[in-house]
Amino acid sequence: MKLKAKRRAPNSKRKRVIVAGYTSEAETAEQFNVAIRTLRHWRQHGMGPPWAKVGRQVVYSDESRMAWLRGQEVRPARMTEVIT
Repeated sequence: MKLKAKRRAPNSKRKRVIVAGYTSEAETAEQFNVAIRTLRHWRQHGMGPPWAKVGRQVVYSDESRMAWLRGQEVRPARMTEVIT
């Protein structure tokens, strides 16, 4: 007899961070329009916004997240050639 793995019911209530000024991994992924897996990949490779752990939960500081985002801005290069 084969046993089926139990599946957890989908959690309709996402974990909310209790610490003011911080957002959860899920909320940060949603705000950046990336998958949670992408945030985990970035952390593993030393990329992405700074993060911290509160217990087992990964959190992102609102201030650090915005500073990181500002650092990702790309300024368009000025045209150096004059068209004649």
